[in-house]
Amino acid sequence: MKRRINILLVIPRYKVYGSSGHYVMPMGILYVSAFLKQKRVCMVHTLNLNHVAGDEYRALADFCHTNDIQVIGVGGLSGEYLDLARIVRYARSINPQMFIIVGGGIMTADPEVTMQAFDDADCGIIGEGEQTSLELLQALSDDKSLTTIKGIIFRKNGILERTPPRSEIMDLDSLPFPDYEGFNYQTYLEQNPDLSDEGKKYSQVSVIGGRSCKYNCTFCFHPSGTKYRQRSLDSIFSEIDYLVSHYDISYIALREELFATDNERVRAFCQRMEKYNVDWSIQLRIDSIDQELVDILKITRCRYVFVGVESANDKVLKSMRKGITRCQIERALEMLRTAGLKSRSGVIFGDSEETYDAARSTLQWYLQNRKRYQLFADMIISFPGSVLYKRACKSGIIPDPVQFLKDGCPVVNVSKMNDEDFKRLIKDIEKINNRQYNVKYYIDR
Repeated sequence: MKRRINILLVIPRYKVYGSSGHYVMPMGILYVSAFLKQKRVCMVHTLNLNHVAGDEYRALADFCHTNDIQVIGVGGLSGEYLDLARIVRYARSINPQMFIIVGGGIMTADPEVTMQAFDDADCGIIGEGEQTSLELLQALSDDKSLTTIKGIIFRKNGILERTPPRSEIMDLDSLPFPDYEGFNYQTYLEQNPDLSDEGKKYSQVSVIGGRSCKYNCTFCFHPSGTKYRQRSLDSIFSEIDYLVSHYDISYIALREELFATDNERVRAFCQRMEKYNVDWSIQLRIDSIDQELVDILKITRCRYVFVGVESANDKVLKSMRKGITRCQIERALEMLRTAGLKSRSGVIFGDSEETYDAARSTLQWYLQNRKRYQLFADMIISFPGSVLYKRACKSGIIPDPVQFLKDGCPVVNVSKMNDEDFKRLIKDIEKINNRQYNVKYYIDR
């Protein structure tokens, strides 16, 4: 018998971002919400707890009781486990019969491990969530088996059952714009202004121009699949038109790692951006930066160019599968600087081929160039799903993947450094970043 499902899609009150209240809007759940509302297979409710006053549990419980919620969906990245797990735990306490779904990168990266970590979750969505969520809710509404739904993992009689993977959504233009209104986007913009180098506050929005990446850097994981896909410029600018007409926008962050696969696409984008009274930023690969591209960008209101540097050691770069060299890095960064384009990039330490001497050499390069090129420095994290994570699990460096996720994915030593040198390096990086951590936590577990 078909029944009407009331689903609540929740963004937790983020605590991992610190006491300032600043957080980055998770766009994945906004896309899923918009898609489900468009299809009208269920009653979709949304709740962004970052903008709800009072006790978080009470706010969630009151909403669920008032709206007769039978299904709750949450999602995010692996580093957000504690915040997501708190909502899952609350949901089970509010209603023992609640059907709880977890999606996003945290689930896609290592589904079996993640379901063990979320022991109150009923189902996990693996990969892109739009079509999978739709079919899952249709099955729940019709009280049908979940075994035919591709791209999920669920508990059946206490045992985890995983279905075959779902193919990526190839036509990104077919998807509706994110459900901005459903998650208090206006309040988000007002409470999370971006601050420029000159102290100017920006009302910043993110526009996703593509999904996934055709590269496979060892420290990276792409939850939206392995096939790189781009939206058309018409689709992107339709969304920009919507945003500037509904919100007071002063800055657009174009979130697409490989936007500049074609200089003519970038040229067309820049020309179409001229009519908007906004600054914007772009993400580029080092090996895509040439003089033609720089000349296109330098006469626009492109505020930042985000690029991946990662290391100043060619052996380490090769180990990371970056496909670039130190010479290319220096040439690209200098090209951007000379053109007056502000770049943002960083170096990360602890690759599997990195020795202490190699790390010190890169650190010296960083200290010499950090102001010139606006660099940051940090340690590599072996995030679930990445090559480094899989190596660390296989070798026993991460002996308990479930506990690793619950611990917030701490830094572990996958490098060629001994633990003492690794600790010394961490102390140097923490000093640079003015952070105080218990270094013992990283290694001596």
